[in-house]
Amino acid sequence: MDGFSVSHMPELRSPVVVLAFTGWSDTGTVTVDVARRLIDAYAARAFLSVDPEEYYVFTDTRPTVRLDEEGLRQLDWPKNEAHAATLPEAAHDIVVVHGAEPNLRWRTFATRLADILADLQPSIVCTLVARPAATPHTRPIPVSGSAADPVLAERFGLGRSVYQGPTGILGVVHDALRRKGTALMSLAASIPHYLNVEENPPATMALLRALEPVIGLPPPLGDLEEEGERFLARVEEASRGDDQIGAYVRTLEEHYGESDDDLADGGPADLPSAADILRDVEDLLRGGNEPGQGG
Repeated sequence: MDGFSVSHMPELRSPVVVLAFTGWSDTGTVTVDVARRLIDAYAARAFLSVDPEEYYVFTDTRPTVRLDEEGLRQLDWPKNEAHAATLPEAAHDIVVVHGAEPNLRWRTFATRLADILADLQPSIVCTLVARPAATPHTRPIPVSGSAADPVLAERFGLGRSVYQGPTGILGVVHDALRRKGTALMSLAASIPHYLNVEENPPATMALLRALEPVIGLPPPLGDLEEEGERFLARVEEASRGDDQIGAYVRTLEEHYGESDDDLADGGPADLPSAADILRDVEDLLRGGNEPGQGG
């Protein structure tokens, strides 16, 4: 048993496949937030699910408990799913794969997923990464792209990945698809490393906009612009009046836009620790307080 369950193989027109996993390749939940927005915007339907029993150590990747609308406790297990949607206004349909990075049997997981995706005859597979970087929150979130295929790189204005080192499940799936001759690319958003929080609307918006030429449709931003403004207002409130924070952010601003090592596989950058200086910023954001409400 490999744990993969395919309900039906949808009939799609050389789909664009978007891959996003929490864990190594995702700072906060930025990439899976992009995946969920694509699924909702295009009314994509699930056709693939993976049994978590086969691929997780539950003391490492724990299930979560939540209260439903009736106040009853519900247990949510880590999962991986694929959704598909037809896009009549675009040249290709779309498949969105999202989930939590497995703990076990990566080769089996990647090989099985690559087999299923290759059967769909995708036009391109695009992996999404959100990586910590020396980026100030006062500037737009940079998004870089890479592809090994020079034709694909020229088409989308991408660089060539030069990263070497540890990788996550995206790198393993990427390799399994490469062996099948699939066209592959990666988009990586550079997240301010001192804002390691679950939601980052500006970063989600940046990745969605970067996907526009790949998908062939305007990005489904919804209320992201308003959410991004509120998010940045909360960051500013937390940092206002703190000379250390102001000096640190100004230093990042001075170096904004400078090239760094390619981390398309999602590896953590070699960054200075800002934990002590900027702890108040993360605390406020995790607490969900709006400006003016206090701690």
